[in-house]
Amino acid sequence: MISRALIGIMLALLAPAAVISCTCSKAPPGVCPGLQQDDAVFLGTVTQIEQVSPGGETPASGPVTRYRFRVEEKYFGVSGTEIDIFSGGDDDDCAYPFEAGAQYAVFADRADDGKLFANICSSTRPASEARALVPQLRAMRNGQRVASVFGVLRRSDPPLLAPLDDPEDPLPHVKLKLRSKDDRFATSTGPDGAYSFYDVHAGEYRFTADLPARFEFTQKTLHGGLPPFKIPNGACYEYNVEALPTGKIRGSVLGPDAKPLKIASVELYRADRYDDSRPGLWGFQGLKGIFEFDHIGPGEYILVFNRMNRVDPNAPFPRTFYPGAAEPAEAKFIKLKDGQQILNANLKLANGYPVRRVRIHLKWEGARQPGEVTVMARADQGDSPAAQKIADGIYEFPLLESARYTISAWQDLDPHRTASRKRSESCSLPARIETAAVVIDGADADAKEATLTFAAPECTE
Repeated sequence: MISRALIGIMLALLAPAAVISCTCSKAPPGVCPGLQQDDAVFLGTVTQIEQVSPGGETPASGPVTRYRFRVEEKYFGVSGTEIDIFSGGDDDDCAYPFEAGAQYAVFADRADDGKLFANICSSTRPASEARALVPQLRAMRNGQRVASVFGVLRRSDPPLLAPLDDPEDPLPHVKLKLRSKDDRFATSTGPDGAYSFYDVHAGEYRFTADLPARFEFTQKTLHGGLPPFKIPNGACYEYNVEALPTGKIRGSVLGPDAKPLKIASVELYRADRYDDSRPGLWGFQGLKGIFEFDHIGPGEYILVFNRMNRVDPNAPFPRTFYPGAAEPAEAKFIKLKDGQQILNANLKLANGYPVRRVRIHLKWEGARQPGEVTVMARADQGDSPAAQKIADGIYEFPLLESARYTISAWQDLDPHRTASRKRSESCSLPARIETAAVVIDGADADAKEATLTFAAPECTE
């Protein structure tokens, strides 16, 4: 079957919330296996949808939906003009959400009971997303030459930031090049933005394009340009790429002392699409003290810190809009021109929640066993704080003065390594050891330190 290297990333961005928990593997480019990896491959339109009895042999199996398709083009394993495809059951989290009246390129596998099932981890997709794939399916079916690398080049925007009146558009008649240490290949996109390279030898290649000004050749899930990739001889690698704008918004979330917060998250919205209940493009500020959004197109934007107004001891400030406003109506738009880079979009916070810090010391009775240690503080209200490791066995937590915290630690022991001690062959260490918890009131200024003690692990039979 056609390589699925990018399917997982695309589905994570496009799949509805009901199937987000499904995880698909991302296989690297491999030798083209042909269509026989799937029991049925065709192009067809959904004409009927019916819920049927749950599948699988366990109560955890999800509902099964039967989709009747009118077959418009057959590639493998299909004989009639209609076919039933099922989705759900044991693959409920990965069920494909076909829609009535829509056309799809379908890749289905046969279950033990003979039914054909499709899921979001296969190459199944709407026909509109198969413009580069369909010619290769026809070539495979007819025993003709199949492209080594193929896909579609689109003009695009980062997730959640596409203008409402400017959908992703295929870029026609763009020159593309593949270059390795030994080989050079060139092609152009067709009227529909599809491209194909034939007879590409094994090697590591860099992919370039002659794009319009102020665009970068990349993928919306990547920072910077396209990295090189390797393919073997006989590959048929589907590689969809984007031309994204080169604009950038960078800044810092600053506390009242004008210093960057060590931990902060922000979200970016087009100004006409801000909604408290919907996420924006997410950015994170860590120890470097900056956040950054790449590939931003021209327009007006709203930047918000703590959109959901959480009471968070790690970043103890209420929701704030750029440059320091409490309400959306008071926010200042960030106006970005085509290709512009704004590098000082600083967001200034005020009116923080009272916070103090507590230091936690870890001790071990007897020899300390090798293994990974986790220290956790659970709040009775608001968000729980993150531990900062100060030194070996020493951690700090920020505590809101308005909350109480239960602090504990555990250690996952390494079964392959133990500290010096005599053990018989019938004696083994437990997989995990835990400390007793301590409760600290955030308002108790005298509780500045606490000690968590690991008891010596008992030998288990």
